[in-house]
Amino acid sequence: MRIGALLLSLVAMPTWAMSEVVNVLPNGAHVRVAVPDGWTAGDTLLLYQHGLDMDADTNPDLGPLRDLQLAQGYAIAASGYAQSGWALFTAAQDNRDLLAYVTEHYGAPGALITMGGSMGGLIALKLAELPGFESTQGVYALCPPAAGARTWDTAFDLRLAYDAVCEGVGGGELLDGDAPLAWATNLADIPESMGDLSGSRTVQQTYARVHQCTGVALPNWLRTPPQRDRLARLMRFGAFSNEDFFLYNLAYSVFALGDLVRAPDKLAARNPFSSRDVDYDDELINLRVPRIDADSLAAFDLARASSLNGRIAANTRIVSLHTDGDELVRLAHQQVLRSTYGNKVLSVPIDENPGTHCGFSSAELVAGWEQLRGWITSPQSATDVGALIPGCTAAIAQGWPGPCRFAPALPIGALATTMRDRNAAAADYADAAAARISGSWFDPERSGEGVLIERFNDYQASVLWFTYAPVDAPAGLVWLGGVGEIDANGIHVAELRRMYGARFGEAFRSSDVIAAPWGSIDLAFDGADVANHAARLHLRYRGPAEFGSGQRRMQRALSVGPDGSSHRPDRPRDWQYSGTWFDPSRSGEGWLIQQSGAPFERLTSTVWFTYDLDGSALWLSGHAVEQNGHIEILLYRTAGTHFGGAFDAAAVTTAPFGRAVFNFDGCDHAQLQFIPADLRYGEFTRDLVRLTRPDAAAAACAPR
Repeated sequence: MRIGALLLSLVAMPTWAMSEVVNVLPNGAHVRVAVPDGWTAGDTLLLYQHGLDMDADTNPDLGPLRDLQLAQGYAIAASGYAQSGWALFTAAQDNRDLLAYVTEHYGAPGALITMGGSMGGLIALKLAELPGFESTQGVYALCPPAAGARTWDTAFDLRLAYDAVCEGVGGGELLDGDAPLAWATNLADIPESMGDLSGSRTVQQTYARVHQCTGVALPNWLRTPPQRDRLARLMRFGAFSNEDFFLYNLAYSVFALGDLVRAPDKLAARNPFSSRDVDYDDELINLRVPRIDADSLAAFDLARASSLNGRIAANTRIVSLHTDGDELVRLAHQQVLRSTYGNKVLSVPIDENPGTHCGFSSAELVAGWEQLRGWITSPQSATDVGALIPGCTAAIAQGWPGPCRFAPALPIGALATTMRDRNAAAADYADAAAARISGSWFDPERSGEGVLIERFNDYQASVLWFTYAPVDAPAGLVWLGGVGEIDANGIHVAELRRMYGARFGEAFRSSDVIAAPWGSIDLAFDGADVANHAARLHLRYRGPAEFGSGQRRMQRALSVGPDGSSHRPDRPRDWQYSGTWFDPSRSGEGWLIQQSGAPFERLTSTVWFTYDLDGSALWLSGHAVEQNGHIEILLYRTAGTHFGGAFDAAAVTTAPFGRAVFNFDGCDHAQLQFIPADLRYGEFTRDLVRLTRPDAAAAACAPR
């Protein structure tokens, strides 16, 4: 929804010299750039983000304060985005392309400020977290759906609730989409524009069905008792006080939700939502709602594109205004902003009656803007919420329409009022057990290959995938590795590398190691079974042509630290040696050691990532129990099959390769002795040092 076009009436500003251009970028996005005279490279650029629009934006505007901001010397640029609807999937790259355009034609800007309303407010926040926008000094986010991906849970729930309440009402049931996503409207049944809901025949036909079920188009006294009951149930379900907001939310639940789920440039007919174990606080709705499980990768993609992670620069300041009567994007979204950004955000409710979506007065917008500008120029000082009222009053005196309704002490409420909790086990996994992703994972139907994960902190994890050469390549082993970003319910590794080139033993030279870019990998964790040892992940890879693209479903084989069924925080030394170890003189090979807690105290899994005598990749694995800093492991070499669809578990062979003996001297040093089964590989002793430490083992080292 566009706050500039729909909700504001601004007074005329004095004219000044500037240049303004509208263009179309190679990605198809229309852009508008306005640059005041005197603006030069290194000056501040404001990136304006528009709200959700179901039709393509071929004429992007520059926001409700463009005249004021241009007069203050800011250049302003806006993209219409390469996609319509929920544009979070391309918005970041669209803005990078926009920045490149501005740089090419006007010079590279210095500081950035991002601004937007509704969906645009969320995009403004997301940009400040992402690579390419590190110079963002300020964010002006107006009524943003800060809960990100979870915002759509509300739309999903309302669609399911409507179907449950209106089930069997002749002419009152909404059109089903194609199975198995019956609740997601088909693309052919979605109007090209939701800017004028009353002008769309498709929308009117849908509203006729809603009217048949609820009588919403009639005054209350003309509705039948069953219609009144059904409407009251749905109003209560969505906590709506206004029937217009009920209809507007339902339109999003029918049309925008269908576009999100089915559009090829968004989720491509994959379901990110779950109704499993959700309590809808209504006996009839709980009884009739289908219990649906989410596709964990679809949920990961939606959350990664849409949800906030709080990773912004230390000097970035955020001002966010939100009308308290908004029943499309609830004031409670500010709860997410406050918990995510802490003292970097000034979050201020607007006390309004009746309720609107982003219904700010011009004077309120100016006051919030000036508050942000002052905070940016005085980054060490705490922002003064009390200054908003006199700032707003001053704006009115300068001719900006009021009123001034800032209410910083107004309670913002709880998201759970309308955004119902999902599967409790999944929520527990995301919030508390995410640290347990460190460990080894495998597909029981593909025993003989697997993935090793080390979670370093809330933001980063390493991923090592030990597997086989593709079918058209010489038979052999492959190992791939990379460091990825933890986001929402998973990990994204943008660049996985394939390691080869060096040789085993004394012939090893770090300069021979080739770390070739291979592709990307996503790991989405499914917490449905987090209470037991078989927690799951969904792996997706995009590799070079000989490897192709595909997916795997895996379960945990070993967890670093306490596993999902037993917590032993009093025994952290059981997993203190977990991490990556290497010889500093032999960079390019190493050992990944993973130790489990109860019920498998000090069970140690080791994979040695190295190279064969001919320079091909080699990985060797084994298990043992650590005793007083001593581990003796029989290593096995695996062979016999190929990558991907050519994998044959029955063809996998294992053979003893040798024996590795580790003696640890504290938490960061160890001596390794290797005794080979095949004398061609040679016996040796090496001093190893720790390279990485998973966060599960971060506090594990303590004096014995």
